[in-house]
Amino acid sequence: MDEERFRSFCAKRGLDASIIQANVLLAREFETFLNRKDRNRNMSNAVPDDLENFACLLIENGTNTWENFLALLRYARFASNREAEIALLELMDGSDVLENLSETLRQTVGESKRDDILAEVKLPPLGTSSKEKPKITKKFMERLEAKLDEKTCREILLSGPHAGPREEYLPERKEFLASKSIDDFLAKRHRKYLAALEKHVKEKTLYFTQEIDQGVLEYVRNTPTCQNGVRDGDIIYITKIPYNAKKCLHEKDEKKKRYYYCHCPWVREAIKSGVKISPNFCYCSAGFEKRPWDVIFDQPVEADVIETVLKGDLVCKFAIHIPKSFHESKGTTQKKRKE
Repeated sequence: MDEERFRSFCAKRGLDASIIQANVLLAREFETFLNRKDRNRNMSNAVPDDLENFACLLIENGTNTWENFLALLRYARFASNREAEIALLELMDGSDVLENLSETLRQTVGESKRDDILAEVKLPPLGTSSKEKPKITKKFMERLEAKLDEKTCREILLSGPHAGPREEYLPERKEFLASKSIDDFLAKRHRKYLAALEKHVKEKTLYFTQEIDQGVLEYVRNTPTCQNGVRDGDIIYITKIPYNAKKCLHEKDEKKKRYYYCHCPWVREAIKSGVKISPNFCYCSAGFEKRPWDVIFDQPVEADVIETVLKGDLVCKFAIHIPKSFHESKGTTQKKRKE
């Protein structure tokens, strides 16, 4: 490895000397790991299996920390290995979802009942492969649905374990209050989202874990529900952008198409493997879509799963119920002026 250049790469990102040194040491460890099989291997030619196998080693050694995965991610970016970068992002993505749901479960039903429900569920460590996660999710949902009524299950999943803090969505609340109506806000939201994707195309950067091309841009441009929403009466309908949109949009096989569409690392591989997971788990994704609207409307909103690839649909579609005080018939603009 070119240690000095990697140090410079880290320094330009504002990391202090101790963190840079830790990053370099982990990069060396990864290179040593690769060299055990082939002296010509390094991060620049590493493949996803290499990262998954190294993650297993970190788990085994008890060094599978968030900081170490960030160090590997920086090293992959330094080496311009996009395949390795995506593999690492996938190992990190949503790693805290079941842990956060476990905490919400404790707050909802109490610690004793939470422990009883999860008695047969071992929460996986950071770095667990997506191939292993569906089996854990299946058991989690079986226990949850066996011990709780459907309404309570859905409320727990709707808590948004991966949705981020309320503060993250306050700028959207401000833009909403400055809009003429819900429809006006949705139109501006769609244009802003398109502009962000266009920036990724121009700069050749990743949108989370995927590359965006002109075909994806056209799909989003012609699908206003995509990540933004379209109002129909008192409901806003939202669909997800496919997780791997480039492949999803060109795929003919429906099973593969659903696999490329699915965002959730806890169930995606189940579409390939055939592991049967309750579609109710998709209320976790509905919780992700719900969180911005809780902030935008400054009150909890109701959300439903309308379609999901987990039960055989070709898209994931959610319904956000507009609070009565914001129904168009009551005058959205008038309501906001009062605020």
